[in-house]
Parts: sequence; C-alpha cells; structure tokens
Amino acid sequence: MKKKMLSFVSLGLVCVTFFLSCMTKNPDEVEQLDKILEVPEKIISNHKATLLFKNDHSTRLTKIGAEKIGFEDKAIHFKLETITNYITHLEHSAIAKNIPITGISFVFGAKTNGKRTIFLMPTTRNAALDYQESFTVENGQFLTFKRIDQVLSPKQLSRNDENLILATNGYVSFNEAVELFNRYENQYIKPFAAKVAKEYYTKAVWYSLKEMKAYCTYLQKKSSDHNLAISGIDVFFGVYNTDPNLELKSNAQTIFLTASSQKTSIIDIEGNKFKTVVQNDFYQKIDTDSTDESLAFNMGQLSPPPPKK
Repeated sequence: MKKKMLSFVSLGLVCVTFFLSCMTKNPDEVEQLDKILEVPEKIISNHKATLLFKNDHSTRLTKIGAEKIGFEDKAIHFKLETITNYITHLEHSAIAKNIPITGISFVFGAKTNGKRTIFLMPTTRNAALDYQESFTVENGQFLTFKRIDQVLSPKQLSRNDENLILATNGYVSFNEAVELFNRYENQYIKPFAAKVAKEYYTKAVWYSLKEMKAYCTYLQKKSSDHNLAISGIDVFFGVYNTDPNLELKSNAQTIFLTASSQKTSIIDIEGNKFKTVVQNDFYQKIDTDSTDESLAFNMGQLSPPPPKK
C-alpha cells in the first residue's frame, strides 16, 4: 500500500508540474519554473567556486613553492562533446561487459612538465571497502586502479584497447595512468605532506553517471538559451575552507568544473570570464549563495574516502 501511495504522490507532482508549465503565461514564472526543474543539485555559486580556486593557490600551491603557476596552467580542458561521448561509451560498455558502472572518477595526475592534470576512469562500487573503485579493462582482464594506495605499480603488459581511461590528450593505458598518478603523488602530495600533516590527501573526486549527464545537459541548454557557444568543460583544483561545519571536507583538496567557450573558462550565463572574476576580486561582490546564473559544479565524493570519526 505504501509503494502505491508513493507512486500516486510522485505522479501527482509530475502532473502538477506539467499543469503549471502549461498554464503559466507569465514569462518570469515560466523562467523560474525552468530553473527549478533543470538546475543540477551540485551546481555551486560563483562565489564558492572562486573561493575554492583561491584556497587552492594559498593553501596548496604556495606551500610547495608553486605559487607562480598562472591561471592558464590551472585550467584543465575537456571538450564537452568528448565528455558526453565518454559517458555514452561507459553506458554501452556496462551492458556489453556486464559491469555495473556507477560513475566517473576524476583522478589527480601530473604531466612530465610538472603541470597538474586530471584523467577520467569508470567506477564500480567496492562494497568491502565502502567506496567507488576505479577500473579499466585491458587484454581481456579487469584491472582495479587502487587510488587509495600511495603509489601504484605498472603492469608488465599494458595497452589501451577499450578506451576506458580518458585524459586531456585522449585515451590512455593503465600504465600511462599510473605514471600520471604516481607523478602527482611525488610532486604534489609528498611536498605538501612534508609541511602540513593531514589524515588523508585527496587523490580523486567521484560523480555518478547521472550527475555528470545532468551537468552536461545543463551546459548544453544554457549554451542554447544564452548564446554562449559552450564547447568544453574546464576542471580546476580547489580547496574547501577550514570550517568545522564542512566536517570531513574541511580544508580538503577537491576539484570543480565550469564551462568553456573556445578554451576560455566562463563562470555564468552572462558569459563572464572566470579569470576576470578571480583577478578583479569580483567574487567578493557576488551573492554568496545564489546559483541561479552559475555554471560551476562541485561537491563530488572525495577519494580516498576521509577516515570515519
């Protein structure tokens, strides 16, 4: 009986929403209704995105002597079409290989030139360890990418034959991902850990497939509605405030996403450049909690999972 009642309630909400959208003639009311229906849950305000960016520079890069890294080197570019195609590819792979793919891990890495980067991997839930575990498939074998470990060992034979690990320059093999991952550990985590002792150091951020699909759809709609010509997603490293209210995320490394147009990061539906917002401290004048016009996306699940207290 309870299930039937819940079904009727859900159906009722859908019908009410549809009725309101049909009957509302006031443009402002229609716009407000659209906002309620379309804004992904993890969209954050421009103010919060800028604070994450600033915190990363002041509490991480400056600590390890990397404060001269410029804005352009902090933006990690992916084409929007590449991300949407990757999500579709993972969904098809889940069916073909009978693997319950739960989401995407944005795994931290560093290039040979020392610049931080991100690579994407599919995940499946590891019930024993209670976290979303990254994996790939090579040579017909299921390979777990244990990002909870400090460093990873390469395989004797590794080749990309399934296109499951997506880097900024295309698909990479397990061993190539290991190189990026280990380099980040050696060039960023170890120098920081030598100066600031923490219980854990973030090495990846996880989003569900549903969340990523919703965000991509959101950017596509905003691009169309506001003539923004959004062509990509930019990933930035960030750090949460030191705030007891944030609990396990307090002072933790994270990432946040925003839109890009011709490799220029934009932060809102007005097309404001994120670099300009940061450099001119416009974020101090922005409504702290408003997400109405924001294109920034955050609040993913940190990995390794913070220790339970």
